[in-house]
Amino acid sequence: MVGRSDPDALEAQIETAREQLAVTIDAIAERVAPKNVAAKAKSRAKGIVVNPDGSLKTDKVAIAGGVALAFVFVVVWRRFH
Repeated sequence: MVGRSDPDALEAQIETAREQLAVTIDAIAERVAPKNVAAKAKSRAKGIVVNPDGSLKTDKVAIAGGVALAFVFVVVWRRFH
């Protein structure tokens, strides 16, 4: 703990805290940058339908295709009924 008689030590401690805060803020800004969020989402989505060797996970693609087809069917059906 810094005593009242040591303002230089207190100033150094404040400066260290500022530097640590700046590093933390930069790290948070990097994590929430739209470009990085989009890249992470793309990577996750790709990981769901692509195997590590680059081949498609056919079961997952079939499920996604079925869901998309059902959605289109519902939209078209509601439009004409």
